[in-house]
Amino acid sequence: MRMQKGFTLIELMIVVAIVGILAAVALPAYQNYSYRAKFAEVNSVAATYQTAVASCAQETGTTTGCNLGTNNIPATTSTTYVGSVGVTNGTITVTPTALINTASTLILAPILTTSSLTWTVSGGCLNPQTTGNSVPVLCKVSGS
Repeated sequence: MRMQKGFTLIELMIVVAIVGILAAVALPAYQNYSYRAKFAEVNSVAATYQTAVASCAQETGTTTGCNLGTNNIPATTSTTYVGSVGVTNGTITVTPTALINTASTLILAPILTTSSLTWTVSGGCLNPQTTGNSVPVLCKVSGS
């Protein structure tokens, strides 16, 4: 009897099929993860402006006049994934670059009461992003 050296064709085909199935499952999950990671930069930039608007509202007692470049609110900024930032009367609008999707503009509107400042979130990662054949939601954000 001869000793078998190497793998048979059927064994190799089984391995290729298993790798194909794993790739088919892993690639969409990785794409969604990478979109969420990119959008985290948009959320991070927005948080900076949220702090500045909160400080302005605390000092002035209102969000009126809390605009970009005034009352210690920084001027607009742009990064790899953030195209621009706008602040008008405390409402923050963060527009992503085309690397994410410019349709996913994040809007944070302040609600100032006598005892607190809360935020309503609209747009941004709550909007489905069209990429290829799938429409993933970039991230899930609760309104605060």
